[in-house]
Amino acid sequence: MKPVIKLSFILLLFLLLATGCVNTSNELGLQIIPPESFNIPISGTWEITDVLNQSTSTEDSLRQWLGKTAFFTKEYAMIADYFIKDVSYQVRRVNTEEYILYHYDAFPEGYSFPVKETEVISVTDNELFFCEILKEQEDKLVLKIYNDSFVLKKISPEVDEASIKQLLEKNILKSKIENQPQTDLQRSGVLIGLRQTLKENDTDTETHSYRTLWISAENKNLEPLLETEGIFFPRRKGFWKMEVNRISEGNRTEDLLVAYNILSKDMHPIKKENFELFHPYERKEEIYRKINFISNDYVSIEEKTYVTSEGNRFLQSQGLHVLVIDSLPNIRRVNISDLLGDAGLEAIKTGIQKVLDQRSEKIKYRLSQYSENYGLERRLGHWLLKGRVSFFEDGQLRISDYNINLIPPRELVFYDNLCIPWTTVKDRVPAAVDLYTSPNKDIALVITKEEIMVFAINGYYLQQEPLERIPLKEGEVVIMVEWATGQYVENWKRTLENHIKQGDDLN
Repeated sequence: MKPVIKLSFILLLFLLLATGCVNTSNELGLQIIPPESFNIPISGTWEITDVLNQSTSTEDSLRQWLGKTAFFTKEYAMIADYFIKDVSYQVRRVNTEEYILYHYDAFPEGYSFPVKETEVISVTDNELFFCEILKEQEDKLVLKIYNDSFVLKKISPEVDEASIKQLLEKNILKSKIENQPQTDLQRSGVLIGLRQTLKENDTDTETHSYRTLWISAENKNLEPLLETEGIFFPRRKGFWKMEVNRISEGNRTEDLLVAYNILSKDMHPIKKENFELFHPYERKEEIYRKINFISNDYVSIEEKTYVTSEGNRFLQSQGLHVLVIDSLPNIRRVNISDLLGDAGLEAIKTGIQKVLDQRSEKIKYRLSQYSENYGLERRLGHWLLKGRVSFFEDGQLRISDYNINLIPPRELVFYDNLCIPWTTVKDRVPAAVDLYTSPNKDIALVITKEEIMVFAINGYYLQQEPLERIPLKEGEVVIMVEWATGQYVENWKRTLENHIKQGDDLN
């Protein structure tokens, strides 16, 4: 085989390796089906008939599940005593042996499925992961919730809505799981994505590294800190990893963004030494990308392109872009109209005009060019949109940023609330540059240039002394904060612990 592989082939190969949505036999997640386009394969009425594995095997915990009923419809779901009002489903095919290997804590020793591949249905409650259900037979399911698993047998393809209505009227059903004997525990957890930026050999070329921290608390008491390389983040399709890989070949250097489901068989799908870029460029081209923000389905980046021609290296472009995660490593920029409609386009027009009005010379621009030149930045405790104008002046590329005065849509920024005023925190911690508070209003993250300070919250104030101080590396900034509360804290923690252990086993 020739030692060089064309770029188009590389990108295709990356997609096959990095995503959980392709139809290939060695992937755990083979096919994702949007919930609105399929009939739920588990719809109907089911009974919990057996316990495969339960971390707390008390008589009360057995009564909580055994003999209880589960209902699944497009509009809602009920599992035992827990009612899921804002339900949604994601379906994928998995290799059952690999699935059990990864989730070994949830199954009894030696357990195996009678089939090599099966469907896994992820059940989410208001976009938060609730449980997974594996289809063993047409009339038999396996429910996995945390590290517990149960057998469900089908009773009927129909759902008795009158019975559910009666249970709701009697206030018997719960809206969330209390997975521990104590009912007064307040649980919060947070995944923090960090990016470190360093200059390379006294040049304007930057290198970036990424890591993720996990902080959790019960009743404002912190549990041990967890850390992993790359960006580990939750999606409706499960937990994913984001990496940025710099690959050079010949006259071309490029940073490739790769996102993949952590259940992929290949835990490290991109290895630089395995690929070579080929393009017959007469001039040298370098494309550098850094992540500024990441959420469930989108990532906000800054992209710089340098070109060297006749020995002269110059900055050709420097843009802000929002990308679709499912398209990576292909670069699919999101037009602001796709997120904010005509209001987004009008906001960009207004912002560009303000920039141009400050300049004496006339600069022509195409709106289509700038409707994809925007991103997110963190200011005063909130994620805000900003746009960018680029132009050449005296042979040099110039950029000018402007505010986009619209609130980022929910599909871009899911939670961005503060329960403590930013000014109060700034008075309390003068070195603070950013602030995040949990949905439970129990812990706060105060970010300075040197550290993350974790505080307990009392009312509308920070506790006197921080619970923890976590040092930041030189040039490190926060690019992601994803909160979990209640029963999801334990689920997220165990998933990350398993992922870290899998990584250690591979090293």
